[in-house]
Amino acid sequence: MDKKYRLVEEKYIGAHGFIDDIRDVSAAPPNDASEGFETQSIVRITQQAKPRSCITTAMNMLASGNKHVELKAMGKAINKAVTIAEILKRKMPLHQITALSSCEIVNVYEPLEEGLDTVVNQHYVSCLTITLSIDLAGIDIHDIGYQPPLSLSEMQPGDFNGGPTKQMVAAS
Repeated sequence: MDKKYRLVEEKYIGAHGFIDDIRDVSAAPPNDASEGFETQSIVRITQQAKPRSCITTAMNMLASGNKHVELKAMGKAINKAVTIAEILKRKMPLHQITALSSCEIVNVYEPLEEGLDTVVNQHYVSCLTITLSIDLAGIDIHDIGYQPPLSLSEMQPGDFNGGPTKQMVAAS
């Protein structure tokens, strides 16, 4: 919009869990693992987020006792979320469920000059949720987006660096 209008309202419809007060991945506090699957740790991935910090955050959440981590991304950040999930799956055996959805973004602009009408701009943005889990608790293996863990031969053994990873490899 040019300088004849100003944004007065921005609504995200259907973006629950994707848009909220926590914008920076590094600021997202890990949730208590004892609270259950519904309150698992969430890593929000944005276009500006550095993949390395997202990977470190997710690995720390899993190492601190969380059984599940959700990677959430919207729009142009979706490809970064997929890349991060694939890197994490190569570091430790993780079950994956991928869900794709969309949300509507409504922007309302008011005119700064008299005689112009209010403009409402609506558009849809793709949303991706990738749930990575150490075990099958709360995971539906019949879900259309389910992917089993990679075989040990597909993983990068040099990346195993303690924590829950050694226990998972020993259990496999």
